Amino acid sequence: MTNNSNWKTQLDMILLEHNGKHAYRNKVVSHNTMEARKLGLERAFTTLRALGFKPTPDNLSSKHLCALMLHWTGKTIGSPRQGVAKTVRQPFSPAYIQQQMSFLRVFARWIGKPGLVQSAEQYVHDVHLVTRHYSADSDKSWTGNGVNVDTIIDAVTAMDDRVGTQLRMLLAFGLRRKEAVMFCPHAAEVPAYALPAGYPQHGTDGFISFLRIKRGTKGGRLRFAAVRNDAQRRALSEACRLARFRHSHIGHPDLTLKQSLDLFSNVVRKAGLTKTDLGVTPHGLRHEFAGDLFFDIADCQAPVRAGQLCLDTEALRALYHQVALQLGHNRPQISNAYLGSPMQKKPVQEADCDLVP
Repeated sequence: MTNNSNWKTQLDMILLEHNGKHAYRNKVVSHNTMEARKLGLERAFTTLRALGFKPTPDNLSSKHLCALMLHWTGKTIGSPRQGVAKTVRQPFSPAYIQQQMSFLRVFARWIGKPGLVQSAEQYVHDVHLVTRHYSADSDKSWTGNGVNVDTIIDAVTAMDDRVGTQLRMLLAFGLRRKEAVMFCPHAAEVPAYALPAGYPQHGTDGFISFLRIKRGTKGGRLRFAAVRNDAQRRALSEACRLARFRHSHIGHPDLTLKQSLDLFSNVVRKAGLTKTDLGVTPHGLRHEFAGDLFFDIADCQAPVRAGQLCLDTEALRALYHQVALQLGHNRPQISNAYLGSPMQKKPVQEADCDLVP
């Protein structure tokens, strides 16, 4: 690949060969992931050209990564004498930067350069510019923001009983929107002894049954949420009432999945469930679920709820893992975004950037 003017075609060829593959596992990725990668990589190479660099896709190097990072963090690139002094008005968000670096990291493996793309923190002087705040510093639950959960869900139910029930499932079992719309309640409950072999047991003592959640999950990953209280059972009973048959879901039977998802969004928006109106979104019910689950297991409030941690480090890590699993994640640190965390980050070594287009 040496024709620099034909870089888009070259990039398309690489994407055609590799883009359908998962970065590390032997499986395919979703269409949304493929499209996001494609747009991110096209944007990266277009940006490099605007900054005075003209690499071919297979010639990506460290200096190009440094240039992109300076651009994304709102710093000046090059010098006026070189005619490539470029900057952005405001830095891009840490989440955006980390996502773009993830795309480039995968791309580097495709072109035979694993290890080329370092962690984002190693390209900047101020790590806060690229640090995503996984640890919640404020309670994003409805209750934590002064919203009466039952009153609002009752109001939504008056508009559309199925959307109201879907919200109840978000609250009761930490479902996501798509999972709730696609949820089939009949035969979803399984006894605790039927959990898969090897399922982490810490924090599950005393729970008699779990809800089996698979349809609509990210990557089709199966997870289990404990049935802990009467409010959960009432939500599950209402879901069973709406789903008339054994394999029925609680979305609208006469609508497609997309139509049901759009209806959910429209109804909750009409009810004021936005950051602008009530200061919360439906996702806040997953935060509510996580905090309540933590309290039920630990018998103390989560850090984000100003709780004093009552567990040792090892037990706390295991509990965070259990909360993450019931939310549909594998990494314990994901719970930090819902529960808060006392953990501190260590300083990182910076990458050596010598920018010459």
